[in-house]
Amino acid sequence: MDTRQECLNHLFRFVQGGNIDEAAVAGGTILAYLATLEGKTVQLAALARLREDLTKRLEKTGVSEEAEDRHIAIEDALAKAHATLQKS
Repeated sequence: MDTRQECLNHLFRFVQGGNIDEAAVAGGTILAYLATLEGKTVQLAALARLREDLTKRLEKTGVSEEAEDRHIAIEDALAKAHATLQKS
Protein backbone atom coordinates (compact mmCIF):
# COMPACT_ATOMS: atom_id res chain seq x y z
CA MET A 1 0.00 0.00 0.00
CA ASP A 2 1.35 3.43 -0.80
CA THR A 3 1.74 6.15 1.77
CA ARG A 4 -1.00 8.27 0.21
CA GLN A 5 -3.52 5.45 0.55
CA GLU A 6 -2.36 4.90 4.12
CA CYS A 7 -3.07 8.58 4.86
CA LEU A 8 -6.59 8.25 3.53
CA ASN A 9 -7.22 5.03 5.42
CA HIS A 10 -6.08 6.48 8.76
CA LEU A 11 -8.09 9.67 8.24
CA PHE A 12 -11.15 7.66 7.27
CA ARG A 13 -10.86 5.37 10.29
CA PHE A 14 -10.46 8.37 12.60
CA VAL A 15 -13.51 10.12 11.19
CA GLN A 16 -15.64 6.97 11.32
CA GLY A 17 -14.52 5.66 14.71
CA GLY A 18 -13.09 8.60 16.62
CA ASN A 19 -9.90 6.80 17.69
CA ILE A 20 -7.44 9.63 18.30
CA ASP A 21 -4.53 7.27 17.66
CA GLU A 22 -5.68 7.04 14.04
CA ALA A 23 -5.56 10.83 13.75
CA ALA A 24 -2.04 10.90 15.18
CA VAL A 25 -0.83 8.19 12.81
CA ALA A 26 -2.54 9.96 9.91
CA GLY A 27 -0.70 13.18 10.77
CA GLY A 28 2.65 11.43 10.77
CA THR A 29 1.84 9.55 7.59
CA ILE A 30 0.82 12.76 5.86
CA LEU A 31 4.15 14.36 6.82
CA ALA A 32 6.05 11.32 5.54
CA TYR A 33 4.03 11.35 2.32
CA LEU A 34 4.60 15.07 1.68
CA ALA A 35 8.32 14.65 2.35
CA THR A 36 8.52 12.25 -0.60
CA LEU A 37 7.11 14.85 -2.97
CA GLU A 38 9.39 17.35 -4.60
CA GLY A 39 8.32 20.97 -4.64
CA LYS A 40 5.78 23.01 -2.79
CA THR A 41 3.33 23.07 -5.71
CA VAL A 42 3.18 19.27 -5.80
CA GLN A 43 2.82 19.10 -2.01
CA LEU A 44 -0.02 21.63 -2.04
CA ALA A 45 -1.81 19.69 -4.76
CA ALA A 46 -1.35 16.47 -2.77
CA LEU A 47 -2.95 18.02 0.33
CA ALA A 48 -5.88 19.26 -1.75
CA ARG A 49 -6.35 15.80 -3.28
CA LEU A 50 -6.29 14.18 0.16
CA ARG A 51 -9.09 16.48 1.29
CA GLU A 52 -11.13 15.81 -1.83
CA ASP A 53 -10.63 12.05 -1.73
CA LEU A 54 -11.52 11.82 1.96
CA THR A 55 -14.71 13.78 1.36
CA LYS A 56 -15.68 11.57 -1.61
CA ARG A 57 -15.03 8.41 0.39
CA LEU A 58 -17.12 9.66 3.31
CA GLU A 59 -19.95 10.72 1.00
CA LYS A 60 -20.07 7.17 -0.41
CA THR A 61 -20.27 5.53 3.01
CA GLY A 62 -22.27 8.14 4.89
CA VAL A 63 -21.33 9.54 8.27
CA SER A 64 -22.98 10.01 11.62
CA GLU A 65 -23.30 13.43 13.21
CA GLU A 66 -20.28 12.76 15.44
CA ALA A 67 -18.28 11.55 12.45
CA GLU A 68 -19.22 14.67 10.54
CA ASP A 69 -17.83 16.79 13.38
CA ARG A 70 -14.55 14.87 13.16
CA HIS A 71 -14.56 15.26 9.39
CA ILE A 72 -14.91 19.02 9.75
CA ALA A 73 -12.00 19.03 12.23
CA ILE A 74 -9.84 17.10 9.74
CA GLU A 75 -10.88 19.44 6.92
CA ASP A 76 -9.87 22.42 9.06
CA ALA A 77 -6.52 20.85 9.96
CA LEU A 78 -5.74 20.05 6.32
CA ALA A 79 -6.74 23.58 5.28
CA LYS A 80 -4.42 25.04 7.94
CA ALA A 81 -1.58 22.76 6.82
CA HIS A 82 -2.21 23.89 3.23
CA ALA A 83 -2.14 27.57 4.22
CA THR A 84 1.01 27.14 6.30
CA LEU A 85 2.80 25.31 3.49
CA GLN A 86 1.70 27.96 1.03
CA LYS A 87 3.24 30.71 3.19
CA SER A 88 6.60 28.97 3.59
